[in-house]
Amino acid sequence: MKPSADKDDQRASYFEQLYRDDSDPWLVRQRWYEERKRAILLASLPQRRFRHAYEPGCGNGELTVELARRCNHVLAADLSAQALQLARQRLLDAGCGDHVSLAQHRLPQDWPRILPGEDKFDLIVLSEIAYYLSPEELGRVVEHSIASLAPGGSIVLCHWRAPFAQRIVSTVRVHAAFQDAPGLHRVLRHEETDFLLGIWSNDARSVAQREGFA
Repeated sequence: MKPSADKDDQRASYFEQLYRDDSDPWLVRQRWYEERKRAILLASLPQRRFRHAYEPGCGNGELTVELARRCNHVLAADLSAQALQLARQRLLDAGCGDHVSLAQHRLPQDWPRILPGEDKFDLIVLSEIAYYLSPEELGRVVEHSIASLAPGGSIVLCHWRAPFAQRIVSTVRVHAAFQDAPGLHRVLRHEETDFLLGIWSNDARSVAQREGFA
């Protein structure tokens, strides 16, 4: 077995066990910190509505529910089958499962292929996931994000800043990879002691400029 396959298996086993032991391992449904962070992320989106969103690393679906209320369709994915079961139930309970598709994806290998004539994503949300990737994997995710982003679309990154055992890449380095990517313009940066939120687009205009009054 290749070393990369070993790494994928270890990563998958970690998350599978995590969600088997606890349906809400990071207390995203209970902590005010998590609720507030989601609210800041959602309020920061440069458009009221989106056509087609991709959310890899959806976990138990708490952010997915909120994205579904702002998007015509969401493709939500996770490495863990157990997490996807929890997300499916959360979406059903919230009454918004009909326009959300769930898929088991590894990154970057399973990044969705956009075939000729298919719609690209106008929203990509990478929340609390990219620091688990190696620098090489992160580089490929940046490339895939740019290639699958629709004109005027947004890439959202939101990540915990403190060190922890499973982290591979620092949050600062994760966000710098997108900041340095050709063709992307940062339209928002929100920095706190605990987390870093950034939004990039292939359209450099501000929200006011997009609406034609600045």
